[in-house]
Amino acid sequence: MLKKRLFAILIAIPILLGFTGCSGGGVNGEGTSSTPAADVNSVIRGNEYLETGWDYINKGLYDSAVTQFNKVLENSPTMQEKADANNGIAWAKSFGGKLKDGIKWFILAKELNDDAKVGLASAYMQEASKTDMEEIIELLLNDLGKGKPNFEYKASRPVGVTNAEVHAMLAYAYAATDKDDDAYVQLEFAKTLDPNYENTTVGQIIKVIEFLLN
Repeated sequence: MLKKRLFAILIAIPILLGFTGCSGGGVNGEGTSSTPAADVNSVIRGNEYLETGWDYINKGLYDSAVTQFNKVLENSPTMQEKADANNGIAWAKSFGGKLKDGIKWFILAKELNDDAKVGLASAYMQEASKTDMEEIIELLLNDLGKGKPNFEYKASRPVGVTNAEVHAMLAYAYAATDKDDDAYVQLEFAKTLDPNYENTTVGQIIKVIEFLLN
């Protein structure tokens, strides 16, 4: 099984290197919080910097995006704004290089930002050790999904990862750690979320998972 798992990881690497793209959605990432009146101006500035940063990411200007997110961190951010800014930095560095380049900032953001949880899990998939696979399970099932296998993920920003892809990642992590029953559950759920998965990232991951399980 070990040789099979290692071979599957080699198959999966080209898939995972192109994992991020452009898509979007809308809950659980960048939240709001009640703020004293004295901090309203800094919140407004923080929100402006966040929006500008993501606008730069959409244009492929990743270094400029990082500059904007750092401005949030320099202007007395709330805890949520701090998490959202670190999440932005993480994705900018990931889009500009590799997912693992954003790990430091994903970790800083993950407690309050669901997109950061998914980004960190995606980065761990590229690392591909057994410990990384176990971290993915913890991040996606417990931290993101609150222990519910059929949880729903909707990106709050255009990070390029769908709900079906998240469940396919979780299935892969289960299969790579010999948790076959859990892998089957996630595999079938990912298929229902993306019925036309054959020529998609989900479909590519599913092929690797089925190789591991057979």
